[in-house]
Amino acid sequence: MKIRQRYIASFSIIVVLLFVFGACQKHTLNEVLPVVQMTSVVKLGNDSVVVTGTVVTDNGGALGYEGFCYGTNPLPDITQNQKLFQTDSVHFSVHLYVNKDSTYYFRCFAANSFGYGVSGAMK
Repeated sequence: MKIRQRYIASFSIIVVLLFVFGACQKHTLNEVLPVVQMTSVVKLGNDSVVVTGTVVTDNGGALGYEGFCYGTNPLPDITQNQKLFQTDSVHFSVHLYVNKDSTYYFRCFAANSFGYGVSGAMK
């Protein structure tokens, strides 16, 4: 009888350990960052645009903010010319004034507690 109790106790410990360590699933950074995409850039007159972005997925992390960056570089840095928002919507947009004699590129981004995801550029 004691052998059976030890077997059951050992088996129970193994099951608990498998459950605990199996539940600790590791993720890559790309699996937890938000995914965003530029939806549109609509020109309004000679010197302004309306830029729209979409959060495709927050990947399980609550979003802290969304935003846009823009510049004349084909891949604008998100730290320059930022427009930040805190919305509860997956779609966000902004009206921007730009120099009519320049070509501008726009990117959107969103941040959660793991970091930020950035879209490709759209002109």
